[in-house]
Amino acid sequence: MSIAFEEGRTDVVTAVVTLMDGATRRPVRGDVDVTLWDVAAGQPRPVAVVRNLSGQAVVLNAPPGEDLTFRIGTERSIYRGPVLLTVNLATDGVRHVVALERRPDAPFDDVATLVRGVVVRSPAGGAEPVDGATVSAAAPGPGRQFPATTDARGAFALVVELRPPAPDEPVEIDVVLTVGKDGLPTRTLAVQLQHGRHHVFTAPVDLDDAVIPPIHVRAGP
Repeated sequence: MSIAFEEGRTDVVTAVVTLMDGATRRPVRGDVDVTLWDVAAGQPRPVAVVRNLSGQAVVLNAPPGEDLTFRIGTERSIYRGPVLLTVNLATDGVRHVVALERRPDAPFDDVATLVRGVVVRSPAGGAEPVDGATVSAAAPGPGRQFPATTDARGAFALVVELRPPAPDEPVEIDVVLTVGKDGLPTRTLAVQLQHGRHHVFTAPVDLDDAVIPPIHVRAGP
């Protein structure tokens, strides 16, 4: 792909990064900074990253076959991060999509079905929050489920894609949640969720316990 900004000069688009909200699949245009990153030096590279009107991050005229690492700075936003994305121009193509995960304390008023909770461990009897655990959902239907990640408090907010039930179908839908982290026990929780509702575990999900905490259901947005 090439574009001409001025007469007699042609710039080649070598990489395009599109940022997407993992909860809504909508483009993310503001409050996120994208730079090319020198991983070894831990600092930005002196290469311009252009943001177009759609919010995409564009790199021009990079050498073919070069590895590019993008740093997606989320410090001013509602998203977890920063995120590092490394692509090879020769093997990975030009266009790349990054789904950004909202922090658990971010607003979720625009999300239909949500599960909130806290993940802990209690190997010695006292509850310890688990940071960096992955929480995922397996639900009926074709929608893709994006996992959530716990923060330093062990908190998570998981968006679950559910189709609205038909009039003759039960309101509660069987969903399997999986909670785990490398090196720690993995929990599988069979729960029932309702489309368009927000669900909150009323007690922590303990990786060292087999009990499934009760869920409080409240109206969604």
